Amino acid sequence: MVRASFSARAAQVIVAVSIALGIVAHAEAPDPSGAAAVAEAVLWGVPLPPAERTSDLPRGVQERLTEFRQRALAFHSALKAPPGATPLESGLFEKRVAIERVLFCLFPRKDIARFAAAYASDAEIAPEWEGASDPPRREAAFIDGLLRDLEQVWLGPYLHLIAGHRKLCASQMDGPDSETLRKAMGAEARRQIAYARDRGQPLIRVAAEYLLRTDRCLEP
Repeated sequence: MVRASFSARAAQVIVAVSIALGIVAHAEAPDPSGAAAVAEAVLWGVPLPPAERTSDLPRGVQERLTEFRQRALAFHSALKAPPGATPLESGLFEKRVAIERVLFCLFPRKDIARFAAAYASDAEIAPEWEGASDPPRREAAFIDGLLRDLEQVWLGPYLHLIAGHRKLCASQMDGPDSETLRKAMGAEARRQIAYARDRGQPLIRVAAEYLLRTDRCLEP
């Protein structure tokens, strides 16, 4: 009887642990949707996945995805890697090239190669966020400064998307701000993301709609 009772309890524990592990695995699993993949590509410059993973998106978006992939193949960075770079410097350089590549792929303009390199070279980029709110807040502040005197109107929705995303992340991360300030930052983030959704080109709209729907910070 004692052995049978122990076996029953052990079985219950195993089932409970299995369920818990399943919940954790589900929570940490990447979002398989095409919208999530587009958001990661636009926000961080990661390569787009194969076309079958984004096949759930509308036809008009598919045309832009095809163009994005074609331009990614034609992309050549105009940035120069720093000689004798440390691992930290190399990481920052790779992030700048990723931004340059996203702009080149999103905007098929004659001057985009020069502009993308200039913007990526100047952009505020933190080496690592490490769960702190200050790095994404600084990145957003840099972009907001550009938006105040922006001459390239076509770039506005993209900048609003990036700044809004960084503020969304900052509002959800560790930092000295009060709950009231966090809520205010989150609300401002959603306003900027909504602006990108309403005025951006199709891929920017997909990324913005994904952020507004999930309220999720996509960390680097």
